[in-house]
Amino acid sequence: MAAAEEEEEWEDGRSVMPEEEDGDIEDVPPPPLLGRNFGSEDEDEDEAGSLNSQSQWWPRSFREATDTYTIAAPPGLRHLVVGDCNGLGSDLKLPLLSDKLDGRQDSSNNLLPVADPFGSVLSDGRFSDRVQQAPTTPGCNLTQTVFNGVNVLAGIGIFSAPYTIREAGWASLVVLAFFAVVCCYTGVLLKYCFESKDGVKTFPDIGELAFGRIGRFLISIVLYTELYSFCVEFVILEGDNLASIFTSTTFDWNGIHADGRHFFGILFALVVLPSVWLRDLRVISYLSVGGVFATLLVFLSVGVVGATGNVGFHLAGKAVKWDGIPFAIGIYGFCYAGHSVFPNIYQSMSDRTKFNKALYICFAICTTIYGAIAVIGYLMFGDKTLSQITLNLPKDSFVAKVALGTTVIIPFTKYSLVINPLARSIEELRPEGFLTDRLFAVMLRTAIVASTLCVAFLLPFFGLVMALIGSLLSILVALIMPALCFLKIARNKATRLQVIASVATVVLGSVCAVLGTYNSIAKIAESY
Repeated sequence: MAAAEEEEEWEDGRSVMPEEEDGDIEDVPPPPLLGRNFGSEDEDEDEAGSLNSQSQWWPRSFREATDTYTIAAPPGLRHLVVGDCNGLGSDLKLPLLSDKLDGRQDSSNNLLPVADPFGSVLSDGRFSDRVQQAPTTPGCNLTQTVFNGVNVLAGIGIFSAPYTIREAGWASLVVLAFFAVVCCYTGVLLKYCFESKDGVKTFPDIGELAFGRIGRFLISIVLYTELYSFCVEFVILEGDNLASIFTSTTFDWNGIHADGRHFFGILFALVVLPSVWLRDLRVISYLSVGGVFATLLVFLSVGVVGATGNVGFHLAGKAVKWDGIPFAIGIYGFCYAGHSVFPNIYQSMSDRTKFNKALYICFAICTTIYGAIAVIGYLMFGDKTLSQITLNLPKDSFVAKVALGTTVIIPFTKYSLVINPLARSIEELRPEGFLTDRLFAVMLRTAIVASTLCVAFLLPFFGLVMALIGSLLSILVALIMPALCFLKIARNKATRLQVIASVATVVLGSVCAVLGTYNSIAKIAESY
């Protein structure tokens, strides 16, 4: 009777995991890795045990906390523009996909050859061809996936794109193209990594599969530090732009004085704090999908100001400024750092064989946006271009006010979502019996918000901080770690061309990270 019930549950897509006598959950052996023969059977069993027990290791909440980045549209708008993602985000306490999708998959039904536009670098090897999975499941179609990808990649980096031409010359556009190609390539490598073994759902899972618990821990630390730094940028962005709108605003009370930038930074933190306390972020996540439209609105507003106002377009600038190339490296590394969410986007797809195609479209769209606003913004303001292009716009222009207003709204819709994964991960470490769960969460999240405010006041340099984040953290996430994990997971099953491309990515990424980080720190020190 029990066997019949267990078999029935297995057919429904739910794996039944028997308990051992000591109370621990026994690992159910996963199906064989698709096309895999990396080592001995003992090695495979060791890796499977490590991965299947991933819920025991910190962080356990990463996927659930980052699923909010991939909601395509609020319920009332699901059939407009992006259609229906079949209830994604209907309950953020559940996985992004149904329980069926989180269970085992029949590897014999998931092997389909997939043509890859990257050619032999990605598809010409035994490893690449054999690990392709093609489950067709409820989820987002190609258009919705592209929407989610653009929403992740096209962010606040657009504000500093024109500034890169001022600092590095027109050659900075070559840096933009380089990062677009390489980051797209590493995104495809990530796909092969989380297809290589059943149960790999997040970037930390990939780190654990490749390098064990140490890999999981180190990748998680880098990802959470990157998310924290994004929130610092939101505070700087909000303070600068609100101070630009309300130029005469200051704060004086009992001998305490604050200029407009610091006053609006504090005000932003106070306003956004209640939303940071929330754990159910469904409403905010629905609003955050407007990031795509906000990005396009800022882009169009800048172009309209140049075409219709008194600013105009003026050809200027040098072909290359070598001392500014490290700055461009940091900015564009920041722009393409969406790899931590790529596994979530993949899991949300109905036809996952189209993930590579979705990536190519996303990177093409985002590269067009970044390149176009960089060129337009610099042609408008030349060497007077500021690190935030919105601060250059004339204050008496209605279109400029629209751009500034849109810029001010963006941090309010993003801050809570970005800080939530970090807060959730620290909450997992709360000692048993130390305060109540709710009180600890409120105190922790308040402290995190206060700390981002303090860091923003200590480093109020939007462009330089963005370049530092891009060089120190984003290049690790988007270039170095995906390539290293791929090499470790693929081992001798990767082709020679794949190995050469991945090793070159690691080497070039390392050089870029060192140059960009040193340059950013040096310029920040000079600014004091």
